Amino acid sequence: MSAPIRYRAHAKINLGLEVLGRRPDGYHEIRTVYQSIGLCDTLEFHPAAGEVTLTCSDPRLGAGEDNLVLKAAGALREATGCGKGARIHLAKRIPMQAGLGGGSSDAAATLLGLCRLWRLAPAPELLPGLARQLGSDVPFFLIGGTALGVGRGEEVYALPDAPPMHLLVLPGTAGTPTGEAYRLLDERLTGARTPHRIAALVQGIVEGTLSERHFFNRFEEVFTQQGDEGSCGRQAAPPRGAGRMLLAGSGSSWIGIFPDRSQAQEAYRDLSHRGISAILTSTLTRKDYWELTVPRGGKETLP
Repeated sequence: MSAPIRYRAHAKINLGLEVLGRRPDGYHEIRTVYQSIGLCDTLEFHPAAGEVTLTCSDPRLGAGEDNLVLKAAGALREATGCGKGARIHLAKRIPMQAGLGGGSSDAAATLLGLCRLWRLAPAPELLPGLARQLGSDVPFFLIGGTALGVGRGEEVYALPDAPPMHLLVLPGTAGTPTGEAYRLLDERLTGARTPHRIAALVQGIVEGTLSERHFFNRFEEVFTQQGDEGSCGRQAAPPRGAGRMLLAGSGSSWIGIFPDRSQAQEAYRDLSHRGISAILTSTLTRKDYWELTVPRGGKETLP
């Protein structure tokens, strides 16, 4: 039996996230800066006849047709006419419904992994097009590193790499569905907004003047008012540890950003002694993202 093909599916955070308002199509117009981080799931792809099947290390994650991994596999088979099957195993480490993009990253890794397993050579626009159909932030995971997201977040433009940052991820005990987070934020939207803060964040990245004062997330308005576990996690970080606490996506994880790895490690040990769950990780450059994501010998190239 041949060895499986393994891909890493890295999580993301949002260095900035502005919601400009609800669009006529029911979606929200946003501006965001995505950032890849080292925390990842792992997917193994095995050849199989007929169907595509999925197993997962986390029994809480369903393996039905609504799973994004299986949706990605089905979309790829339909778009290419490929009739081959696969056995996929997902080793889950990214917390679910935590604003870290785990499901979307798994979907993007599935598109890449199955193309390699099935020896497909899709047209350059095929995978980004499928990614846009699968979810608003799935296209980002076909770029990685630091990137600007506009529209629903599905229009993604590569940016220069942000400076390296050391992070602690504090997951909330109760995940937050994206739709519910937007519903809560809708109650606070009083009119059209302008993306000035995102423009300043992008300028800081491009000009090399990025600092913690540029980071923001509009959804923090909701979470700091809800009194949920995510908000409690924010307060649990040592006050002399993280220079900034930032909500991940639409919640419910909080991200502690530290100036150096030693301070992040010290804070991690302190949280562990206090019985608080945390994940120590760091940001990734685009080069590191692709070197870690794609197996050695893979043919994928940087976009």
